[in-house]
Amino acid sequence: MQYLLQRSVLPAQGFAEPLLYVRESGAVQHGDGTAGVSAGGVLSFDTSFGVFHAGRWRRLTSVDRIGVRVVASGSGRAEVVAVTRGHEQVIASAELTNEPIDIAIGGLREASWGVLYVRIVAIGACRVQRVEWRTDMPGGRDVRLNLSITTFNRQSYVVPTVKKVLSLVRGLDELRGRVRVLVVDNANNVDFGESGTPELSVVPNRNLGGAGGFARGLMWLRAAGWATHVLFMDDDINLETESLVRTVALFAYARDPQLCVHGAMISEERQWMQFEAGSKYLWRSLYPLRALGQEDDLRDRRHAMRDAKERRFAYSAWWYTAFPIGITGDNPLPVFVRGDDVAFGLMHTGRHTVTLNGVAVWHADFHLKNNPSSLFYEMRNFATIDTLVFDRHRWWHLARRFLALSFRNLFGFRYSSAEYMIRGMRAFLAGPQALAEVDHTALHDELRQVAEEKPAPLSDAHAAVPMTQPRPKFIRLIGFILSLPLVGGFLLPASVRSKNLRTAPIDSRAVGLALRHDRILYRHDRLSEGFECTRDRARFTALWRDVFSVIGQLARNYGRLKREYHAAYPSLVSDAAWQRRFDGVSAAPKR
Repeated sequence: MQYLLQRSVLPAQGFAEPLLYVRESGAVQHGDGTAGVSAGGVLSFDTSFGVFHAGRWRRLTSVDRIGVRVVASGSGRAEVVAVTRGHEQVIASAELTNEPIDIAIGGLREASWGVLYVRIVAIGACRVQRVEWRTDMPGGRDVRLNLSITTFNRQSYVVPTVKKVLSLVRGLDELRGRVRVLVVDNANNVDFGESGTPELSVVPNRNLGGAGGFARGLMWLRAAGWATHVLFMDDDINLETESLVRTVALFAYARDPQLCVHGAMISEERQWMQFEAGSKYLWRSLYPLRALGQEDDLRDRRHAMRDAKERRFAYSAWWYTAFPIGITGDNPLPVFVRGDDVAFGLMHTGRHTVTLNGVAVWHADFHLKNNPSSLFYEMRNFATIDTLVFDRHRWWHLARRFLALSFRNLFGFRYSSAEYMIRGMRAFLAGPQALAEVDHTALHDELRQVAEEKPAPLSDAHAAVPMTQPRPKFIRLIGFILSLPLVGGFLLPASVRSKNLRTAPIDSRAVGLALRHDRILYRHDRLSEGFECTRDRARFTALWRDVFSVIGQLARNYGRLKREYHAAYPSLVSDAAWQRRFDGVSAAPKR
């Protein structure tokens, strides 16, 4: 009997970046999931999504004997190519027929292959559908994977995603009965056009953000008792559904019973560019999140051909994170959004997490989602995470980060961002009791009313402003350094400062540019979206007073807060506390 490990498939017709899936030469005509290859043509799966990462399967799993099923027909030859430390060699081949052909390869244990791929050489006309990597060894675990998707008014994304998943699961023997979908609907309005099926469950929920949705899903799945593994997945992604085939197989053969799988995020705007494949967390740093594999061009053959060793993670984001349901009895922290996945990873899943080629989603640019309300959550939530997770974290670590980020925002005219950061720090200083009792639904409704510094379509006048060419790095550094003694340009005579509107990247804090200008247009480099910020002396002065007031409170109270947050953590993440939130009751009702 043969067991499926991975399918190397062809891209959907019209997909913008086919080099993620297949390379070709000669006359090749693509259909929907198929390709016709004329005589002399070559179709090769030496791609990021097409290779079989033999080294990773050897290190992480019990798989040994493997083979390939080539689902193709016509006149041609299928070759299996092994890549070992940069050297490529054909290790097996077979002639195509009118039926799928099976090619035995051998054992992974005694081999030193890094990656394997299949190349199809057309002698006459051929039609190719896919390649299946298989083994005759049964998996050591009975895997039942339940997706848990939290959604809030994202029907245009989540409905097609769920339908694609259900179509795959119902059409593939290896997944039928082993994969289900749970959707936690925070808006109570999603409709998939079917109900009462074992593969799909929809749970209505209060809008408690991603943290509340994923907590609801995790508690529901534990109570149901069916799933052995859970896949947390965002509602605003485009999923490569073959990720599920590889994830289920990896769990079935994993040596580590606590193995977790993270799907890489690829840019929805530039569908070849990897945004993140796992992340480190440097808690002493100004920007602690450090994405791995950021801006890798996944079309580049060098990325596909490397036997890249597994990199140590701190956490994996919840656009695609799969883990054993029994890895912890804790639920996510009640932080609404931003950092719930970081905390869960640092505490439970991160050290067990791996990536695998072809396990991926496409996601919209995060810069378009950021706004001042995001900074409220980032400041409050990451302060809470650092306090809970890192024993050596002290008040001055947090104060330094807060002061530096405040400086960048205030000296770049991003006053609303600074206001929300200050508000986030004050929420942290209010302590764990306040976090337990806050009505997150009402708070979020209030926070998102912010009207400033939110990316929006540019007016004709703003769109006509030419993009400011960045100055050399050393000149920008000089401007950054001078901004402190010149108080961001406020000490310069008004006659010296320019009234002309200058542009800066939407994700930057243009401290040096703001030194000599009174207006800055922060805009996206590829999309016609952005916002304008203007110098304001009174607001600048008042916010600096607030910044130093908050730092004083932090210095006085951090030791007590650290003890209180540690003591409150079990209650904050408990089933009972979350159930009260789901019911709309204070998590710590007062008598």
